[in-house]
Amino acid sequence: MLTYFDLPEEFSSQENSRVVIVPVPYEATTSYGKGTKNGPRAVLAASQEVETFDDELWVEPYKIGIQTGDEVIMEPVTEATEKPFQELYDAISPLIEIGKFPVVIGGEHSLTIGAVRACAERFSDLSVLQVDAHADLRASFEGNKYSHASAAYHIYHTLSDPLITQVGIRNISSEEVAWLEENTPNINTYWSRQQKHWNFAEIIETLSDNVYLTIDVDGLDPSIMPSTGTPEPGGMSWDHITELIKQLCVRKNVVAADFVELAPIKDLHAPDFLVAKLLYKLIGYRFAMELGVTKKYL
Repeated sequence: MLTYFDLPEEFSSQENSRVVIVPVPYEATTSYGKGTKNGPRAVLAASQEVETFDDELWVEPYKIGIQTGDEVIMEPVTEATEKPFQELYDAISPLIEIGKFPVVIGGEHSLTIGAVRACAERFSDLSVLQVDAHADLRASFEGNKYSHASAAYHIYHTLSDPLITQVGIRNISSEEVAWLEENTPNINTYWSRQQKHWNFAEIIETLSDNVYLTIDVDGLDPSIMPSTGTPEPGGMSWDHITELIKQLCVRKNVVAADFVELAPIKDLHAPDFLVAKLLYKLIGYRFAMELGVTKKYL
C-alpha cells in the first residue's frame, strides 16, 4: 500500500504515530473539472519525493510519527442519505478520542462535513478555518444539499456554537450573499482581493481555541495550483498559506485538518508535490514544540 513518505515502522506504526493520514477518494458532485478521486493517491505518491528535513524549523517533522490509514470509501451522498459521510465520521471519531491528529486528503470538499461532525462531538467550542476560493454557502446545488458547493453551509450547521472564518474567498453567488445578509451568521470572510491588508494574527483571533482546518486547494492561485476543478484567479501564494498555517498552529489548538479538491493533471507533478509538502509543513508547525523547535524558528 502506498503510504505518506513510505516511512519505516518505527515512525509509521499505530503505536508510534501522533498523526494519521486518512485518504478519502470521494467524488460525487464535482460540477466543472473532474478527478478529485485521484487526489489522495497523487499526494501519497508525491510525498515520496519531499525532503524530510524542514529547513525552516530545522527538524525532521516525520519523527513525531505519521501513520497512513486505509482509504475511506463512501457511497455517493444524496438528499435521502440518513447519515451523510458516516464512513468518514466513523474513521475520524476514534482517532480524536485517543488523541491522534487526523489529516484527511480528498476527494471533494463535501466530505469535510463528516470529519467536522466527529471533531465537534469531542470539542464543543470547535470552529473552522476554511481556506477556499469559493464561499460554499449554498443550501443546495444542482439538486444536492451535500454538494461540494454547499460544504461550508452544512459545516456551519454542524457546529454546536457555529463559527467559521473563511480566507481567500473570491467567488460568491447572489444566493449566498442574500443568505448572509438575511441571517448574519457567525462567519468571518477575508476576501482574496484584500490580501495586502490581511493581518494573520487578527484573522486567527476570530476563531475559538479548538480549530478544524480545511484547505480547498483552489484557495491557492492557479499559477501554483492549476490542478483543481474550479480554479479562480487571484488566490493565495505559498508564503501566504504557510504563514497562515504557522500562526494558526502557534495560537490555537488545531484538532484535525483536511486537504481537498486536488484534481491531478497527468504529467504535471508540481501541484501534487505542493500539497504533499504543505501537509508536511502543517505537521511541522502543529508539533513544533514537541519536536524541540525553539522559538527563534517560529
